[in-house]
Amino acid sequence: MRLASARSVVLVPALAVVFFSSASRLVAQSNSDMDWQKEYSLSGSAALTIETSDSHLDIHSCGDCKAIRIHVIAGEKLSNFRLEEHQDQNHVYFLLKEKPHIGFEIHWNSSHSTKVIVETPSSLELDARTSDGNLSVRDLTGNVSVHTGDGAVMLENLHGDIRLTASDGNITVHNVTGTLDARASDGHMKVDGQFSAVQLHTSDGNLDFALASGSQLTAPSRIESSDGHVTIRVPQNLAADLDVTTSDGHIDCTLPLSMDQYSSGKSASHHLRGHLNAGGTALSIRTSDGNVSIATL
Repeated sequence: MRLASARSVVLVPALAVVFFSSASRLVAQSNSDMDWQKEYSLSGSAALTIETSDSHLDIHSCGDCKAIRIHVIAGEKLSNFRLEEHQDQNHVYFLLKEKPHIGFEIHWNSSHSTKVIVETPSSLELDARTSDGNLSVRDLTGNVSVHTGDGAVMLENLHGDIRLTASDGNITVHNVTGTLDARASDGHMKVDGQFSAVQLHTSDGNLDFALASGSQLTAPSRIESSDGHVTIRVPQNLAADLDVTTSDGHIDCTLPLSMDQYSSGKSASHHLRGHLNAGGTALSIRTSDGNVSIATL
């Protein structure tokens, strides 16, 4: 956000009124050249579309508040960033990206110390996109869509339909209720929650999944790892049709299973199919280069 300099103001009374009125609004938003904040008042269901790069993003609930508050604490001058924001009724849009640099400059990774802190009502529709920075989202109810690149991801205490696409960073999903579609590359994935359906895929990292007590899958679910071990823990009373395949590893299953098929070829490939508690919704587990371990909680 570029602030006009007072030296550029033409001292015409009408224009001076406009300038000072605008300046008073901006002062409320920017406390210094490295600090920016704003509050967006809401009158109904909240929605947030946010995109950041070269900064860490933290989004969390402020409970029953009736506003979205965004605070930027920059690791370098805000003039080095492109900051855009606006509000359309109860939907807030925000973007923060570091401007491209021309020529040779040394920043000592100062942009990585930039933080964007967002407080929202507990009920929120969220679409968040980040690159080159960690992301944390917690204590929200509503549909959440997250796209990240080059940074760790923490999703905690969420209720709703969750969609996550990530690359180059570890992923932790803790105490989530609802559905989860998570796809990641180049990082470990650890997930636990009370889910009705999951679609999980990691292409280069281990996958640890725990289905909380009281969970029952109501839609076909799939867990895949292209290059890593898969560890699954489920409730003792889970009813599901289990189908497990590993192309280069072994299967260790301690569940009480009514087995339809178990095959082990001359290579390292193994395939197991059977029913948990008389069977139910399909649960497919695949790994192409790693072991699969399945047990009860």
